[in-house]
Amino acid sequence: MLMEHHAETGPEEPRMAAELPDNGHDSDHPSIWMPFSVFIDGRELEGVGISLVAAYAGGWTGEDISGHRMIARFSFQFEGYSVVLPIEVSAELESRNSGAYKLVFLNPTGPHLPHLRYMMNAYLAGDLVQINELLRVPPEARQKSVAPPPPRKSFRERMRRLAGAGLVTALTLGLIALTLYTIHYHIFVHRVPGLATVTPAGLPLTAPEAGQIAYVDQNAGEGDVVFSLQSARGGMLNFSNPCDCKIVLTENGAVGATVLPGTPIAYVRTDDSGPTIKVVMPDDLAKLLLFGAQAHASLPNGDDLPLTVRDVKAEDGVSGTTALVTFSAADDVLTASDIGKTVALTVTSKPYANLLERIRNRLSRFTATKELSERAREWPLIGNARAATEKGR
Repeated sequence: MLMEHHAETGPEEPRMAAELPDNGHDSDHPSIWMPFSVFIDGRELEGVGISLVAAYAGGWTGEDISGHRMIARFSFQFEGYSVVLPIEVSAELESRNSGAYKLVFLNPTGPHLPHLRYMMNAYLAGDLVQINELLRVPPEARQKSVAPPPPRKSFRERMRRLAGAGLVTALTLGLIALTLYTIHYHIFVHRVPGLATVTPAGLPLTAPEAGQIAYVDQNAGEGDVVFSLQSARGGMLNFSNPCDCKIVLTENGAVGATVLPGTPIAYVRTDDSGPTIKVVMPDDLAKLLLFGAQAHASLPNGDDLPLTVRDVKAEDGVSGTTALVTFSAADDVLTASDIGKTVALTVTSKPYANLLERIRNRLSRFTATKELSERAREWPLIGNARAATEKGR
């Protein structure tokens, strides 16, 4: 709150007129009245008028300061805070009785000019009003500063925005899927470069010469002829079963088939194991298998077949070190009809394979619980009790 200072006037001298005095500068706009205070040497003067080059203030009670140069602090009081502008002025006495002085700005274009000009323009425009000797923002100006609510979007704009959000979501999910696929098949799961071949387990009976198969007996006993080969030189070659073993014929073990030297005609199974899968793979993949990695075969019908490593033999390949690996499958999964077929193999690292196995186990337990619940509902005792409960409701 500003202090008001009124000097008593004599009966012969009238009080200072309400009109604002001229500031003495023809090029400047006239002085305006707005609430402010001036502090000089710790004393407060009440502002009467102000322009960009001078100010008028009254209420000085000390000795005459006319002609003095000093720093005056101009204070503009707002609601809750104040703005103080220090300005170097030269004092000129206007009225000794009222203690009114004209304070001429010695540097009108000093650092105070932008702030003073803004407050004066705002006061003239009505953005600032005086209430109880304080400067405040009028209510209508506050309402103007409130941003209007955004206009309601049309149906087409909402659908366009929804479609854009859906497209971004789809692209994000696609990128995530592509990243997971790349990590899956380049870090944890490795494809074997070459194709594997399904071969029967046991001793192979191969054709020593080129010729044509003339006789075949899959049920030949020990010492009996398994197949006969009419060689290209005109001779007949007979091959017998060396032991009381089961004979497994290959796709070339048929009467009339033409074979080349080294072609397997039949296999003599020395044990009860079924067909095996053999493949030549890089040495680094063979090492993963030796450290516990899992191998799977993709059969021609689309089934995924887990394999067990039976034998790993190192051999020197043309482009680097390779290994011949023999796999076996579960009993009765591979039959004699699969012999000679080619399959694709993948090798999965051990930690990743264990993680996938735990996930499968959890899903299988959930599926088993659901199936058990469905079977329990179909059980007569539980089914009747459930029906009676629903009927009672």
